Amino acid sequence: MSRQSPFNHLQILRQSLRVAVLSALLPATAMALDAEPLNAVSVPVYFDLEATLEAVHQSTISAQTSGAIKAVHYDVNDQVEAGALLLEIDDTQQQAALQQARANLAQAQAQNEDAQVLLQRNERLYKQGTLSKGEMDSTTARAKSAAAAVKAAEAALTQAKEQLTYTKVRAPYGGLVKARHVEMGELVNPGQPLMTGLSLDKLRAVADAPQRIASQYRDASQISVQLENSSIIPDSVVLYPYADASHHSVRLRANLPAGATAADNRPLYPGQWTKIRVQTGERQALLVPASAILRRSELTSVYVMDEGQPELRQVRTGSTYNGMIEILSGVRAGDQVVNDALAQLAAISKQGE
Repeated sequence: MSRQSPFNHLQILRQSLRVAVLSALLPATAMALDAEPLNAVSVPVYFDLEATLEAVHQSTISAQTSGAIKAVHYDVNDQVEAGALLLEIDDTQQQAALQQARANLAQAQAQNEDAQVLLQRNERLYKQGTLSKGEMDSTTARAKSAAAAVKAAEAALTQAKEQLTYTKVRAPYGGLVKARHVEMGELVNPGQPLMTGLSLDKLRAVADAPQRIASQYRDASQISVQLENSSIIPDSVVLYPYADASHHSVRLRANLPAGATAADNRPLYPGQWTKIRVQTGERQALLVPASAILRRSELTSVYVMDEGQPELRQVRTGSTYNGMIEILSGVRAGDQVVNDALAQLAAISKQGE
């Protein structure tokens, strides 16, 4: 056996005294810091669906009358207000049809007035016995026919006025012009597409949910829309009552509140990728405050009180719930975890000076 030198004995003695002093001071410091026992709590279980944003109001306006395009007031990417005049169709034919309908109505009204006067006169003669029943019936029939002709002429006039209004195509809602399908001077017919537009005020997230997820849906409280670092609660949720025959998935639509934006107030646009988060149940988890986590390089640790002294223990973390971080491994229920890891580290460093 080799003999230790007096110098080595002196080093061992100094280290022993240092450990004893730290052991005496550390419990007092640990007791001064806030530490709470870990208790398992219920946390939600989520399933994220890949989704796409789309406009609730998106439509293609088609021609409802015939004619040549004589004016186009808006083009692609233009913002329009509700009721704005988008384009005009030449209304020569419609104006002529309107004038003819008015003339036909005036003629029908004149003939009806004459028929009604004749009916009243013949009714008096019939009561006096100077008019046959056959002639009375014929007069009555002509009067009813004249009255019906007036109603038909009025309907034709209404239709002519409607056809004239179709020559001025207006926006059904405010939004953005997405596509223009006609050019100036082009002849259009009823049913032909004119313009496509959409509104950015109301958007919805659309996803296809697997059958096992769709079967766990109960109400809209289970749904949230995840946009980058923000979470939006939808106004309403629609789950289709049938599955897609090809993919065996169920369409899920979550309508966003009007004016919804991303976390940095950037506007949202149709076609953007997002996620629909579905709460499928609950489970038990151990949660600690974010301040209890000490991260150094790739190591994640917490301070756990062991017999009155803080012990640095490596852990594995999981999801975050309202500022609380889940601990997956490294601690167990009942362990006393220091709530402020940096303060505990500072206290230990100060004692070691």
